[in-house]
Amino acid sequence: MAFKAGIVAMLGKPNVGKSTLVNGLVGQKVSIVSSKPQTTRRRVLGIVQGEDYQVALIDTPGIHEPHTTLGRAMVDAARQALDGVDAVLYVADVSKRAEAADKQIAKLVRPDGNPVAPILLCLNKMDLLPAEMVVPHVESYTKLFETEDYMMTTATRLLNLDKLMEMVVEKMPEGPALYPEDEYTDQPMRFLASEIIREQVLKHTREEVPHATAVVIDEWTEEAGLVRISASIVVEKQGQKAILIGKGGQFVKMVGTAARLEIQTLIERSVFLELFVKVRDDWRMNPRMLHELEYTE
Repeated sequence: MAFKAGIVAMLGKPNVGKSTLVNGLVGQKVSIVSSKPQTTRRRVLGIVQGEDYQVALIDTPGIHEPHTTLGRAMVDAARQALDGVDAVLYVADVSKRAEAADKQIAKLVRPDGNPVAPILLCLNKMDLLPAEMVVPHVESYTKLFETEDYMMTTATRLLNLDKLMEMVVEKMPEGPALYPEDEYTDQPMRFLASEIIREQVLKHTREEVPHATAVVIDEWTEEAGLVRISASIVVEKQGQKAILIGKGGQFVKMVGTAARLEIQTLIERSVFLELFVKVRDDWRMNPRMLHELEYTE
């Protein structure tokens, strides 16, 4: 069989399971995951390696109605991911019918009535779909995107991900690998480490704090058998800073401990992690700050 290689843009609304899906397909953690909408803030590439194929999956921020400069940058990143791809994988929460937001995204991938690339549907969270609603819910997506290429999945349990991958590979063109065979992402370790820290904040905070938080790696020093990392957790208000520090510094210590252990597993070296919490008023509306955080080019 000839080798196949291609690029797939993964699109969908917030919180439908795109990042869980890409992690499951790649077999490595390349995108952080939380129950909070808009966890993914910029394009993340996950590379699925097979014996006779290589598929580069572009995990994108959930497409939503933006209310901040950051939100607009996130939606722009999702739109830009469509340029030059070999297929579009639309991820939907199949426990719900297609709605107005899905229709807007359908227009994005079929701007003039024709698809920008072959469209495949990953109808995720099938474990939450009542049996009597399977047909109407599935049809709401297949009719909207005008495709019968779909697979129902439960990404959290890896159900049907192998079948989904077979469907994706079938759409890929023949050609040489696009990336080295031992790579699983194009993201630098500093970015992955900052995202792991942010993931811990997302897991343990509520209301506005998760959305108002960013992480900057201030220093990364490698010594014999040890990596020293200094990072800043950026928030918008003094009250948010107080929450993240916690009584006696306990909250930020908990975040640091959990993040350090995961970063150590990722880079397979001992890690010394030092965290600081800083306030930057309305950073989500500040183009310069967004550029510094690498959310914009």
